[in-house]
Amino acid sequence: MRFSTLLYKELRECLPWMLLAAIVLLTLGSFFLREQIHYRNPSWYYSRLSPGTIVESHLFTYSSILGVTGPLLLLSSIGLGLVLGIRHFWIPNFTRTWPFLLHRSVRRKTILTAKLVATTIAFVLCLGPVWIGLYWYACRSTIFPPQTLKNFIEGWIFIILGLVTYLGTALSGLSSAKWYTTKIFGLVFAAVVIFMTFPQCSLFRISAVIAASAAILLSQIFQIFGRREF
Repeated sequence: MRFSTLLYKELRECLPWMLLAAIVLLTLGSFFLREQIHYRNPSWYYSRLSPGTIVESHLFTYSSILGVTGPLLLLSSIGLGLVLGIRHFWIPNFTRTWPFLLHRSVRRKTILTAKLVATTIAFVLCLGPVWIGLYWYACRSTIFPPQTLKNFIEGWIFIILGLVTYLGTALSGLSSAKWYTTKIFGLVFAAVVIFMTFPQCSLFRISAVIAASAAILLSQIFQIFGRREF
């Protein structure tokens, strides 16, 4: 079995969840953006104030209207990572279909790589274009200053955090340890990485943390998948 065949199989299984995540993010994201643009329109807001009304100082400060889509993008990314991780590494345990896949004429490393590549493609093709579209829509607004490049990069960081969630879910699914010992290490590790990124202001530090955590999870996944008896 060739790698391309395995990759096509994994992408076909990811497709329903890819479409669901993209539709949810696009629908809710565009709705929230339109509401923000309408509500925070100065001409609309100040027309509702009676003469002599004192305006709070914080209303004059600027904040990105993309802030409302950030939590939605992060939740969509984490949700997709959890679903795909369970689909790829937990369901075969429950249905006992690992031997059927592993006893084919292909190396285990190839099977695992196909799953990882398919998931990466799923995130890039599913959430990536939607995020680019939302960013472009926010930049078209003539009411507020243009969005910054940092806002755009932060959105991609949220998408990558979904991949970290996928790796953590995969590691927990592959672990043969008991629930009350180290089986949930992957999920806990991914959650810690996500929470560690929020206090950071430097994109370089955030990228370093994500890269190091992904390397740790990937090394453990390849090691366990290569030696485990299914």
